[in-house]
Amino acid sequence: MEDKYRSDLTQGNVSRKLLKFAIPFLLAQVLQALYGIVDMFIVGQFMGDYGITAVNISSNVSYFITNLVSGFAMSGTVLVAQYIGAREEENARKTIGTIFTMFLILSVLFTVGGMLITPNLLTLLKTPVESYREACNYLYICFTGTVFICGYNAVSAVLRGLGDSKRPLMFVAVAAFTNIILDIIFVGPLEMGAGGAALATIIAQALSFTLAVITLYRQNFIFDFKPKSFVIDKSKLPLIFKIGLPSAVQSTVVNVSIFFVISRINAYGLAASTAAGICSKIDSFAILPAIAISQAISSMAGQNLGAREIERAKKTLFAGIRMSLVFAVCIFAVVRLNGGTLIELFGCDADTVEIGLQYIKYVSICYLGNAVVFMFSGFATGSGNSIFAMMNAICNMVLARISLVFVFEDILGLGLSGIFMALGLSQFAGLIPSSIFYFSGVWKKDAIHKNTDKE
Repeated sequence: MEDKYRSDLTQGNVSRKLLKFAIPFLLAQVLQALYGIVDMFIVGQFMGDYGITAVNISSNVSYFITNLVSGFAMSGTVLVAQYIGAREEENARKTIGTIFTMFLILSVLFTVGGMLITPNLLTLLKTPVESYREACNYLYICFTGTVFICGYNAVSAVLRGLGDSKRPLMFVAVAAFTNIILDIIFVGPLEMGAGGAALATIIAQALSFTLAVITLYRQNFIFDFKPKSFVIDKSKLPLIFKIGLPSAVQSTVVNVSIFFVISRINAYGLAASTAAGICSKIDSFAILPAIAISQAISSMAGQNLGAREIERAKKTLFAGIRMSLVFAVCIFAVVRLNGGTLIELFGCDADTVEIGLQYIKYVSICYLGNAVVFMFSGFATGSGNSIFAMMNAICNMVLARISLVFVFEDILGLGLSGIFMALGLSQFAGLIPSSIFYFSGVWKKDAIHKNTDKE
């Protein structure tokens, strides 16, 4: 394998190495988040509240697929990182071939299934009648591009496992800027509505994925992308499912809890639905540093545990927590002080702005909880203990969130404010299981050594 694709994360200053590796992650996350926020912003300028709501609800459904794919992709990151750390290149190559083949199959299943369930799912989410048709158009178009979502996630996951966080950034940068330009054309002059925003996103993702494959193929990547190389290795499949399935289940369960909250908020009308949609986009940017650092921890801890550098893996976790908290405190202050201005940028009604400020008041506190909990989840995934990451997410996003919604909204009668309070406080529920996981020490034996019984 050529050195330009590999970065040794087992050497050098831990904090500097982690930050240097995390920055391209963060920039890539920012660009990916632009997909959704640009769609919503441009649609809001041309269509108003009903267009914003259509994009928000339907994009949350499409994110369900993206997050599910990302869950399985994480197994590629972890296994490739651990094999590279253990200097087992052939096993890394077999893992890559298996991951790519799996994702090709999954993309077909997601496309067909998504097309079939779209109308019923939007009805279940209590989509406001004003936004229903536009939401349908958005989703139908998005599901046709599932193969590009799967492909990009597979390539990026493998590169992260190899220690390369720069190329995924370059590929997604192309997609983000393409998406912005096409959004303006399709939603503006061509008046294609929410469907135009979806089409812009799909074309951008297709371009990004195609560019990634061509670039890697021409530069003698570890995987050659030839048809004969798309083979599922039976020895790697159990490991991929062991790590990837809990992550995929986690994504599924978390998204179900999100759908639950969306349906409760939508019951309060178009303004509430629009406000929550806009503020959720603000949230998606606010938590990006935590997500990026968490992903960097997964790769760096994976390589170090594969190389049996236990103390260095531990230092990686705590360096990540310190970095993430600094980002979280700064972002929390900015959002609390400038929430109204941020919401008004989307061109929504005054009622929507008022509800949005209420959302920010109660929900933004979760940025601080995420800054710690996400780090433990990334560390657990990097060690191959994705079951813990799954249970932690279920604790936060399902048990705590749904329970608190019932308590605050129904039992205490706090209505919409109660839902927002539940969203803000539920993220802290993962602190206890995170502490238990760390002190248990189960993370000290990584996935590939568990599999081969090597010490």
